[in-house]
Formats: sequence, C-alpha cells, structure tokens
Amino acid sequence: MTRLSVEQLRVELVRDGTRIAPVDDVSFALDHGEILGVAGESGSGKSLTLKAIAGLLPGQSRVS
Repeated sequence: MTRLSVEQLRVELVRDGTRIAPVDDVSFALDHGEILGVAGESGSGKSLTLKAIAGLLPGQSRVS
C-alpha cells in the first residue's frame, strides 16, 4: 500500500524578480514500512523538496 507518492514535483521560487526552479521533476513513492534517504550536495534541493511535501514553503513559492 503506497503511503506517499510524489510525481514530477517542481518548486519555483522568486529571486530578484525572476522565477527559478531549484527542484524540478522529482518523483518517488513510499510503501508502508519503507524508508527513504535523501542525500546530495549542499544546495541540491533536499530541504526544499521536503518542505514542499510538508506545505512549509514561503508564500511566494509555487509547487506544481
């Protein structure tokens, strides 16, 4: 049974009046009892991905 499914996640932020997409086309699914580890370099979008899923992004951000 799938507990969490993320398909083609895109996070857009406004920086200096321009929209940027630091997270683009992220997809994964977690079933009951599974654990997902997210690893990457500093600035690769790990925290933004998790904040988008939890609904904790700033007001001008857009998730699609």
